[in-house]
Amino acid sequence: MRIGAVDDHPVILAGIGEALRWHLPDSTMAPVAKTVDAFIAALPSVDVVLLDIELHDGSDAAANVIRLKDRGWPVLLFTQEQRHHLVSRAFRAGADGLLSKGEDLHVIALAVATVAAGEPYLSSDWAAAMANDEAWSAPNLAPREMEAVRLYAAGMKLTSVARRLGVTEDTTRTYLLRARAKYTDAGRPAQTKTDLYIRAVEDGILPLPQVRLPQ
Repeated sequence: MRIGAVDDHPVILAGIGEALRWHLPDSTMAPVAKTVDAFIAALPSVDVVLLDIELHDGSDAAANVIRLKDRGWPVLLFTQEQRHHLVSRAFRAGADGLLSKGEDLHVIALAVATVAAGEPYLSSDWAAAMANDEAWSAPNLAPREMEAVRLYAAGMKLTSVARRLGVTEDTTRTYLLRARAKYTDAGRPAQTKTDLYIRAVEDGILPLPQVRLPQ
């Protein structure tokens, strides 16, 4: 597993990278850069990027997330930031998870592995940030649209969702397209199935996943 990181305290991250090998034996942490500009300039090949929200370089957290995501890298926010509005903005920009720097190493390893595998890491810290976001805007989904989102985002195939709803696949697809359009109008796009899953958890359509820590 190739872990990249953007943080203005690279020495700390280098130590964490070494310690993570106890839990992720085949992992490497490189590059570790102080700015997003420097990280991108390194042209890295990574599976996940740990990103500190506050880099003290004048950059905007949400813009940093967008720049990294535009290059196809999953982004795990790794921070001590307590201002919920900054965290929620970073999530609205497309971040895949939130992790406190104070977490135990086995939790950090779990979060890194989850996001690197293409799944969101939705923690209690994430839930608190979303709950305190005054700018949050939930779309007004019709009951059938909401049910289609709930089933599809939970992992069902389109054919299975249609069968459960008792409608055709085309009708089910229409429900999902309408829901995605409403999320886009609300400023919270959900273009992929993973995006739709995150939106469903954010709005309480699906429950917050139960995180299982390694034994």
